[in-house]
Amino acid sequence: MKKRVASLLFIFCILFFCCMCMPSSLSSVHAASKDIVNPNQTYTYNKMVRDIKKLAKKYPSIIHYRTIGKSEYGKPIYAISLGTGKSTVFINGSHHAREWLTTNLNMYMLDQYAQYYLSNKKINGYDVKKILSQTTIWFVPMVNPDGVTLQQSGLKAFPKKDHAKLIKMNEGSKNSKRWKSNGKGVDLNRQYDADWKHIKSNPGKPSWSLYKGKAPVTAKETKAIVAFVKKINPEMTVAYHTAGKILYWNFHQSKALYKRDLAYAKAIGKLTKYKLIYPEKNPSGGGLTDWFISKYKRPGFTLEIGTYPGNTNLKVSQFKQSWKENKFVGLYVAKHGYSLFKKH
Repeated sequence: MKKRVASLLFIFCILFFCCMCMPSSLSSVHAASKDIVNPNQTYTYNKMVRDIKKLAKKYPSIIHYRTIGKSEYGKPIYAISLGTGKSTVFINGSHHAREWLTTNLNMYMLDQYAQYYLSNKKINGYDVKKILSQTTIWFVPMVNPDGVTLQQSGLKAFPKKDHAKLIKMNEGSKNSKRWKSNGKGVDLNRQYDADWKHIKSNPGKPSWSLYKGKAPVTAKETKAIVAFVKKINPEMTVAYHTAGKILYWNFHQSKALYKRDLAYAKAIGKLTKYKLIYPEKNPSGGGLTDWFISKYKRPGFTLEIGTYPGNTNLKVSQFKQSWKENKFVGLYVAKHGYSLFKKH
């Protein structure tokens, strides 16, 4: 018995000594691979800004950020670049307030792709380092910070003098969980100059949802996005929304461009298992991808993640499946954006 105890103590001492002498580089490698973005939470504007700065500090060679404008209530709108390539693509989220799980998705995609880049491995056949050396992916994870803040935190997050206006726009309700618009009651995804005059179901005044504004591109947030797109000149655009697991990809394309974009949409549909939405006779425009497709004659995709929860946000529990479905969308778009870029 004494011999067994002595042997165990000897083994324990050896193991303890090995652990103490283990090169610190191994533990630092483990720490380096740890996620910065935690997408399994109510992801606020302030958490996003904090994580953007942490990511830029951790990955200074491939991640940079800038502000591209301010919201109606003065919140800076952040754009983050990932990669070093001359070709560009554009991914965004949270045009609509209650659809903030798309910000979680944008930010987690940014974090994960940076980790893939450093690992120098192929992921599902994608050579991430090569792709991000050819194409820079630009993200605007939260187009509508005022609306998201109102939806998540309620009236208390806004000046008391504005409460009456916000309640009026919300049809007398103090509950903001269904809110889609920006802080001034304008639906940002009905603000782009794409057949704006013929947008359907417009309430004609500021509202929690659907109000297209007095004219296209009058909201500060929309102005910022339009100017930014002009500046970065992306080959493809992906706008994330909720919900329904569907994919919009068309808006008045010519026959040749329709065929081109359908091929891309089918490939993204295969990755996500989302249902493609085909053209209606009289589609209602005003969306970012509607404008991008018609203005730039390039592919634009609107992906609606998650199972429809009614007039509110998706539960955080839907993130895991949404990430599984969309994990490779950004890499696909970046890779094929470069192919389009080479044709110029």
